[in-house]
Amino acid sequence: MAAQKKNLNGNQKRKILLVLRILLLTAAVLYLLFFLYNNYFVQNKVELYFASADANYLRVEKRTIDEESDLFIQLFEELKAGPENSELTKTIPTASRLLNYELEGKLLTLNFSLELRSNHWGGSTGEIMTVYSIVNTYTALAEVDKVRILLDGKQVETLVGHLDLTEPLMYNQKLTEDN
Repeated sequence: MAAQKKNLNGNQKRKILLVLRILLLTAAVLYLLFFLYNNYFVQNKVELYFASADANYLRVEKRTIDEESDLFIQLFEELKAGPENSELTKTIPTASRLLNYELEGKLLTLNFSLELRSNHWGGSTGEIMTVYSIVNTYTALAEVDKVRILLDGKQVETLVGHLDLTEPLMYNQKLTEDN
């Protein structure tokens, strides 16, 4: 017994074509809505890491950034401005500046002014909070895995005497606390 081929009549063919057109039109509308939503309604939010009030942990504060400005400079300026949440504390000395940066692969080298060191409040905990506030903020970006910190274009052993900065640093989850 051979399988019989069933021919569709003209009315059935029109119904199938109509269903296919409706499906295609629906897919196009959904794609357009997705495109518009992602490009015009989703705000660019970044995660900034600030010290907890007791300076034992870093906690995330989300901020909306300006898409027109340089992301890496903007992140540092937001860190330097300090937290909006009163339960968090500042980690970056106000007078410090990000002089320049270089992204090679997934390694980000940040070159800071000497004020990051000279205006720092000191202490091993303060140094850890400052350095990992920077490192965790930048490594939260998909394009950065490691951060190297320079002062005035030179590699330094430490920021204020406690934490080794001779090698690039990675995100440190042990220092983070869930909000």
